[in-house]
Amino acid sequence: MKRLIIFLIAIMLITGMTLVGIAEEKVTVTYWHTMGDTEEAALNKVIEMFEEQYANIKIKPTRMAYDDFKPALLIGIAGGVVPDTARLDIIWVPELAEIGALVALDEKMEGFDEIIANTYPGPTSTNFWKGHYYGLPQNTCTQILVWNKQMFEEAGLSGPPETIDEFVEDAAMFSNPDEEIYGYAMGGTYFWAPASIFYAMGGEVTDSGITTATGYINGEKSVAAYQALVDMYRDESLSPLLLGGGGIGVFEGLATGKYAMIIEGPWAQPILNSDYPDFEVNFALVPRGPDVTTSSVVGGENVVIFEGSQNKDEAMLWAKFLLSEESQLTMGEAGTMPTLSTVQGNERLPEYYDVFMEQLKTAKARVPHPKWAEMDNAINNAYQYMLRDEKTVQQALDDAAEEINRLIIEG
Repeated sequence: MKRLIIFLIAIMLITGMTLVGIAEEKVTVTYWHTMGDTEEAALNKVIEMFEEQYANIKIKPTRMAYDDFKPALLIGIAGGVVPDTARLDIIWVPELAEIGALVALDEKMEGFDEIIANTYPGPTSTNFWKGHYYGLPQNTCTQILVWNKQMFEEAGLSGPPETIDEFVEDAAMFSNPDEEIYGYAMGGTYFWAPASIFYAMGGEVTDSGITTATGYINGEKSVAAYQALVDMYRDESLSPLLLGGGGIGVFEGLATGKYAMIIEGPWAQPILNSDYPDFEVNFALVPRGPDVTTSSVVGGENVVIFEGSQNKDEAMLWAKFLLSEESQLTMGEAGTMPTLSTVQGNERLPEYYDVFMEQLKTAKARVPHPKWAEMDNAINNAYQYMLRDEKTVQQALDDAAEEINRLIIEG
């Protein structure tokens, strides 16, 4: 008997088998992403922590170029060869969920409700499609007001505008088109650019069920939001930059005193610190709209699990770990904004995150729909028609509503 036990132990050491004769092989979970160098270094730390906790699971990350990522996924889905998990741009989740490529996590993941209870609602909502959640909000971002403190002080103002009315007034006061100085500048007409003002003023693209755009994108509050921006453009308090009509970039203009205000994301801090080290970066919440609400727009990425995965249980453990406080803080230190509201104000995070995470409490997602890119294009075109005086604001948004309704039916 003793010899048999010694023999079994020797076999175990050689083959890795347990006493019950089961091979203790590691399960490899594949994970695709588009992280940069700094994020990837932090991710490697997170993987190390995960593998220490789950010794039977190995995470195999693959870094993809953003432009190559979605085509590679679609080819893989068509061919039945997909990663177990991936970090996706938030606007891709409904599209991939619609074609049946993603696991409905609210049905399959243990503790799902407890996890999302601690995340910001805007980022979380980007995973919702046709009654189910198909991902977890891995990281996020939003936009807030960035203002030139020196210009404000020289004008006798003690701080940035707190309401949309003050925002419009301040922009007009600072503007001097003859010297190419403008109170406000935005980088384009795509929906992301005006979205913060649009949402703060109560604008909506569709109803909450995404069944119609009529009465929403062309509703009273949406029209008022775009009318305010069009009026600023006509009054020359909004830089012509947004239509390619001249002017320098938003960051250069802010730092050199050509623009008093811009609305940008958390990347503004490192960009301005690097390119204009003597410029004092100041942030503030997006000015409040008529309903006394500050709001903004949500960006970021979600972690998903593919239906084609052969390791769904292990993949879910990895996805849940990415939403743990330690993982969120580790990635947050590398410049990736957490989605967990419980880490707001944590000393490990950059101090300037605080105002962005405060804004996230009311920030809204762009319409989570497979046809969002085409909806965005319809709104973008409408904005350009308004600015060029080719259509009234109401007419342009009425036409956009018709186009979006068509896309909803098709989607």
